[in-house]
Amino acid sequence: MNQSMKLRLSLLILICGCGLAAAPAHGKGRADKQAIIAQARQAYYSLSRFGLIEFQSNIQPNWEVVLKDELAANPSAAQESLRLLNGLHFPIRLDPKGNVKVDHIADFPPPNEKVAAGFKQIYGGMEQAVSGFFETWNLFMLNSPFPEVDSEYQLEDLGGQYRLSYQEGAADVVTTMTGDLAITEIKVSATEFKSSIKPHFMKTEKGYVLTAYEGNYQPVTGPGATRLNVQLDYQEVNGLQLPRKLHLDGVYEGRNPFEMELLFSKYQVKTRARSNEPVVKTLFLNFAEPMRG
Repeated sequence: MNQSMKLRLSLLILICGCGLAAAPAHGKGRADKQAIIAQARQAYYSLSRFGLIEFQSNIQPNWEVVLKDELAANPSAAQESLRLLNGLHFPIRLDPKGNVKVDHIADFPPPNEKVAAGFKQIYGGMEQAVSGFFETWNLFMLNSPFPEVDSEYQLEDLGGQYRLSYQEGAADVVTTMTGDLAITEIKVSATEFKSSIKPHFMKTEKGYVLTAYEGNYQPVTGPGATRLNVQLDYQEVNGLQLPRKLHLDGVYEGRNPFEMELLFSKYQVKTRARSNEPVVKTLFLNFAEPMRG
């Protein structure tokens, strides 16, 4: 439970959770541009569109991934840490607004004050990591990564790809996508920072599903530069695609590497029925088979 572990856990905040208000589609061809954005909004898998209201799940970190360097350097000491860490569990709830609450449960109390302080650091780091991940994931999987059709934006046809530009508050946002409307990069330029995210998708009958992304965050001044790689596997829960495994690694300030793997299980899902009345179904899934496209 040292400073190195605290740093690894607290830095797992995924970047570029951008709300998508938009900026003007000027000039000739506005109707065509609106048609493209309308098509793009339908091209992506949307849990909201498919009826998700909220869900609960349990997250279990793979602590052997987090402690792999410690296991190699001092196996006996690391094994004792693993015994303690494997007794920690993290129930989460994603509410109807897309907000995530992260709780924690320990199988047994910490044996001393030093371990108790370490647990407290881990709880805070996990809350930051999970909440940060879902800010980005929600953009692509819960809502839509595109503005409303009748809002303001600029859309340029570059021949084989599109460039969508708009402002979010004081920040400039530029989204690049292929002719098939698959987003290849989102760049955000603000007074305090510059960031980018390069998502990867699996094309399914129900739309593009986010499977990985690379993120970069660079503050204008001071520390905080972060590179991040994320990979996702899914499982089907009540007919919906929800995370099964999240693996991420990256580097903070060019010299502090971090890595983590999270496993999702025991989903409880609330969806809209055809009558628009909520239906709750509980599925206890222990790392079901990955999603098939």
